[in-house]
Amino acid sequence: MSRANLVVQLSEGEWAHTVSTEFPDAEFELLALEPGETECYQLVRIDSTDPNEPVEFMREADGFRAFSVVQRGEGATVVRFRSEAPLVVFCLQRASIPFESPLTCRDGRASMQATAPDDAISKLTDYFREYGLRFEVESLRQELDVETLLTPRQRDLVLTAVEEGYYDTPRDCTLTELAEAGDVAKSTASETIHRAEGSIIRQFVGDALSDADSE
Repeated sequence: MSRANLVVQLSEGEWAHTVSTEFPDAEFELLALEPGETECYQLVRIDSTDPNEPVEFMREADGFRAFSVVQRGEGATVVRFRSEAPLVVFCLQRASIPFESPLTCRDGRASMQATAPDDAISKLTDYFREYGLRFEVESLRQELDVETLLTPRQRDLVLTAVEEGYYDTPRDCTLTELAEAGDVAKSTASETIHRAEGSIIRQFVGDALSDADSE
């Protein structure tokens, strides 16, 4: 499983490009989507020194149906409207990648995160290219996936160790007590915990080295 941070050029003509270029100093955060047949309701947070200006612009502009202000605050306003979702969201859907909030739009560009298997991330960038969306991958790292990193026995014993206080300081559970709680021999508990810790540490160090190389 990989986690990618991307910056994507928004498609001209869609609402996110229109309002973010009209108000380049403001941020428009897409917080949530309510799926529909051709359009969907979208919840957007507007962060600006004067949110009333973009709010009134959106209220009067074409493409913002059923527009309403949900919440007003100092420097920020949340609005809801029905419209076609930005093309980057459609690309996420085609790649079967869940939408992660927020998608932050500023001056014609969207900053977004995508967490998915490597092949899905690759499909996503292929769809960006297919639709002519320029993009930049700011970072790409492997996420710690306990389901694949540890065996079921290792995962169960590590969880038991945490619950019993084996990793507390001072330690509330000895190795013997952990073995009893896990219903395994002490030697088995020692070997299982040691292998699990080794896998977790190697994954952590590998991620840290990858992050250092990318800086």
